[in-house]
Amino acid sequence: MKTDNILPMKDLKIFGIYKNGQFTIPEEQVTALKNGKMTDVVELKNLKGKDMEIESLPARLSIVKGEDGLPALRIDPVYREPNSHPKLSMEERQKLIRSELANLRKSYVDNNGNVQTEIIEYDQDTRQFMSYNPRAVKAPEAVDGQTLSPEQKKKFREGEKVQLEDGTEFQLHTSSKSGLRSNRSGLVLSVILDGGISYLLITGLKTMLGKKSEVEQSYSKGYQDGIREVQKQIERRIASNPRDKDAIRDMNVVRQELSKLVPNQSIHYKRMDYDDAKRFNSIDTEEGRNPKLNQERDENRQRRI
Repeated sequence: MKTDNILPMKDLKIFGIYKNGQFTIPEEQVTALKNGKMTDVVELKNLKGKDMEIESLPARLSIVKGEDGLPALRIDPVYREPNSHPKLSMEERQKLIRSELANLRKSYVDNNGNVQTEIIEYDQDTRQFMSYNPRAVKAPEAVDGQTLSPEQKKKFREGEKVQLEDGTEFQLHTSSKSGLRSNRSGLVLSVILDGGISYLLITGLKTMLGKKSEVEQSYSKGYQDGIREVQKQIERRIASNPRDKDAIRDMNVVRQELSKLVPNQSIHYKRMDYDDAKRFNSIDTEEGRNPKLNQERDENRQRRI
């Protein structure tokens, strides 16, 4: 995977995030940018420009669509005090700041006279209010193997809590690095990419607001099956390109999650490194072990890997 095709490298170089052929922020923060999420607070140093020189600037980073339609770097600095928002009353501001509410939905009339909606969140890390357009959000087709109804997709896009039949709860949370809140420690999302289904393993989830109990540590069958689907996708990527560092990193996350599924059994989590990837080939994938079976399965499910 070429970083240049995903990230605005010119912007990253200007702000010292990419220097001398390598990133100056931790790898997990780079991963967040690649996945379309916000980073944690990072420190940008020695920023210089016209009539501007900043020795150090703590901020969160994200990638947005620029005016030209291409990826652009967004920098959200950490404020000393919570900033204001023109559409929020003082009471609403305080409820968001105190985490009494996860978000607020606001409607307004745009310059063309059309009624628009935005969802407003408060980011505790930068002390600022952030908003998003729910119509720009693409909801997953399924979560942990459970297909979402049109109503559940609508709730997801608008920042409402979605509950599945097995008790799993989740909620869009754009200002967090994972992008989600949940009462589970991990979720597998089924999403449509280029007309086919792909699987995304999301870990490090924020907890749901108003939940005094700890995160549910049980793993549903749908979650377990989903992790194995993610594993198959990554196996194909590594077999195709053993130098794919992103795939190796993703495989290590999957292996760590798999080791949690059967804690009473002697399954040892072994981290994959570059040498392991070089030895990995098509025979190590499920397709390599049973190509006919998996070819039929792919044709039936019509999913993209």
